[in-house]
Amino acid sequence: MSEKPKFRISARFKEIFEVLQIAKKSKKNFLWRTEKRDMIPILIHQINPEENTVEASIESDARMPFKLKDELYIKLDVRDSAFKTKIQSIEDHRLTLEFPDEMVLSEKRREPRFYFQPADEKVVHLKHVREIVASVADICQTGFALIFGPDQKTSLKVKDRVILEAIGDYPMSTPITGEVVFKMTGSHGTKVGIHLDRKIPKTAFERFIVRDQFFDISDEQIVRDKAFRKLVGQQKTQAYKILRSKKKFQNLFFQLGLKQPEYQYLMEHIHLLCEVMCGLGITLGWVTEVTMDKLIYIAYLHDARYFSLPKLAKIPSLKEFEKIKQDLTEDEQEQYLEGPKFAADLALQNVGSDIGKILIQQKELPNGSGFPSGITASQLQPLSCLFITSHFFVDYVLATPDWSVDDFIKTNQKLLKGQHFTKIFRAMLA
Repeated sequence: MSEKPKFRISARFKEIFEVLQIAKKSKKNFLWRTEKRDMIPILIHQINPEENTVEASIESDARMPFKLKDELYIKLDVRDSAFKTKIQSIEDHRLTLEFPDEMVLSEKRREPRFYFQPADEKVVHLKHVREIVASVADICQTGFALIFGPDQKTSLKVKDRVILEAIGDYPMSTPITGEVVFKMTGSHGTKVGIHLDRKIPKTAFERFIVRDQFFDISDEQIVRDKAFRKLVGQQKTQAYKILRSKKKFQNLFFQLGLKQPEYQYLMEHIHLLCEVMCGLGITLGWVTEVTMDKLIYIAYLHDARYFSLPKLAKIPSLKEFEKIKQDLTEDEQEQYLEGPKFAADLALQNVGSDIGKILIQQKELPNGSGFPSGITASQLQPLSCLFITSHFFVDYVLATPDWSVDDFIKTNQKLLKGQHFTKIFRAMLA
């Protein structure tokens, strides 16, 4: 009996875009409406991420049963994927659809895949007409994806046969043949996927996947100055000592210091949040080196209600909370919803009302879908917007091995809208 595919929901712009790009080549995509399950073949012609649209068409002899603003479901012939969208415009049998916020995808990989950044300098040695040495974006034992920068040209095409001679410094005792299964070109270069006819030997594979540089959020994209990072580290240590010295915090911070993996996640989350917020705050001119301690207190206190139950700290929003609510006890549901007020009250009593005002807004969202007050962008303080963006970014990075600032912004720009958020995104790209 064949194993049923596992499904997950992806909200990542990069992943959704790549699936849509592959679906452009297929004639086995379908659409339907909620109340009418008739499957109508649809062709995807153009993906316009800047305009958040997808251009598609149905067959010219098919009846057009849709109208403007109709909600549709699209089933793609790629990874059993499906998404919900709306019609933005209709012209004859051509449709302009909203770019999806999220997509259901089947997980067909049977083995772990490892992702790399350019700084890891992971390469493979191939033969296709001539020798090719190319950078690896990700790899598993049965295949890999290569990245060619905008200034690099590659003659590889879909269905080309290649020979893998070495991964990094590890030659194959017997070269492995494979086939190019996809090729996508964008503004950042060309990505080429290769499936191998047999597995890479385990010993060579395990040696190759060891990363030469461990992930450091501040190394390249956010905080470039090592002296500044050292300053953040010193202020974190000082803030931690001050908080631990207060009676009300002693039991809380004892939990934070526990060594189990879930508590280590909390500490890693807090440390990354400190660096991201301080780096962006300085770049924006919203804080100074003297007032960075305010952001560090916020980072340490924001999840205080969840220190006894770290799994609650991983629920990013009310929307995600509603999805898993039935799996939580009533006490856990109550504890999650108390988070912002609990943190704000601690701050008001111990470290300042201005910090408390930001902590009470930590789970709010500019479209009003946050809590506890459901306020909108115009009511959010600039530092609250900084916290919300930084928190989303840290969660994204910890969950995404092949993260990038550009992908994060494109994934979240529809949700994090408003003047302050726009300034923060610009600072992240600076």
